[in-house]
Amino acid sequence: MDNGRLVILVAVLVGQATPQSLPINQRAPSTPVIVARREFPMTLLRNQCLEFTQVKHGDQPGDLRNCRVSEFGEFASIDGQTYYYALYCLIPNYAADTGKCNDDSFNARYHRERGLAIFVGDASSGNASLLFERVDGEIGSLRYSRPQIIDAAAGTLLYLPIAIDGTGNDNASEYFLRDGSAWELVEAVEWFQGLLRRIPVGLEIRKGVWPNLQTMTAVAGLYRSADANCCPTGGKARIALAIRSRHFVINSLVIEEAQ
Repeated sequence: MDNGRLVILVAVLVGQATPQSLPINQRAPSTPVIVARREFPMTLLRNQCLEFTQVKHGDQPGDLRNCRVSEFGEFASIDGQTYYYALYCLIPNYAADTGKCNDDSFNARYHRERGLAIFVGDASSGNASLLFERVDGEIGSLRYSRPQIIDAAAGTLLYLPIAIDGTGNDNASEYFLRDGSAWELVEAVEWFQGLLRRIPVGLEIRKGVWPNLQTMTAVAGLYRSADANCCPTGGKARIALAIRSRHFVINSLVIEEAQ
């Protein structure tokens, strides 16, 4: 994944839009920052798209022709503040089908989760501030899911599930550790590089590896060179993880041979 394409965008509300080297599954995201806080009425966030700074409505092939809020909701509360998320359907001009985000077309389904924004606010105020936002300049390359806040052994984690489009379900997720009132990025690439170096010769990992943040474990299927992508026959790698100094690290690795 091109790191430059993963961006954090300052956003403004607009009206409803109209017409084995390191595999891609563990590439490092751009360094995230917290955008300047701006408050928006909750009623608008539920129903209106954001105006993105890198992906805009326009006439060029890569420009947007349609944007809608696919999903909006509350996902956590911390220190008296409520966290909300929005997933956005983003359809570019180059999409061949004429469908729109709010119909039953292929475009509506395929582009349903191509942008993510997280907001924080006091539920009683009716307003929320933009915390940060994710969208990829090449619409369709990343798929976003509902974020989570998880109590893990290392502390409180904010987890942004991000998948790279394709049959591998590759993992481009981001992880943040609570430090006082701030969210600090957790480095999540180096442990995977180390894992690749420890896989036995003749075996490889082809699919995304998605850690369970509550148990701090992960499992990866191991492929032989002749294996079909559906069916690894080389056994499994079972990994125990920890977070130290805001880095994922491998505590232990067990290679299970195929039965």
